[in-house]
Amino acid sequence: MIDKNYISDLINRKLAGTDCFLVEVKYSPSRIAVFIDKPTGITIGECSDLHRFMYNDLDGKDILETHELEVSSPGMSEPLRVYGQYLRRIGREIQVIDQTGVVHKGILNSADNNDFVLSTTKIIKEGKKKMEQKEIRTFNYDGVKEVKLVF
Repeated sequence: MIDKNYISDLINRKLAGTDCFLVEVKYSPSRIAVFIDKPTGITIGECSDLHRFMYNDLDGKDILETHELEVSSPGMSEPLRVYGQYLRRIGREIQVIDQTGVVHKGILNSADNNDFVLSTTKIIKEGKKKMEQKEIRTFNYDGVKEVKLVF
């Protein structure tokens, strides 16, 4: 049966041994949308190559008659979903919404398999003086609702 897991496994087999990685598969009644990336940014050629590979595998399996197949990079305004995307964005400003709904903005300092580190700057008033206070926060991937790049 062709389902989201089948599609994910198919893509991961194709991407094995490359620096490309799967970000997300969206599987709906009429569309299969695949988002891939790599540390230096995915190219149109790489998306086309994966599309051809998937099309050849799925051809004749009655799925392409009912589903549109799309392969692309995740948009810049899309949330970060996988570890590889965090690595690619180190040094960039991101916005984190934690599980309680609190918004944190800062620079992504580092990331590993379990969590990522955000450097923030707060303006604090002491009397009539305004001072900057730097803060380093570690977030677990499971402990956040959403993480996006800030433009």
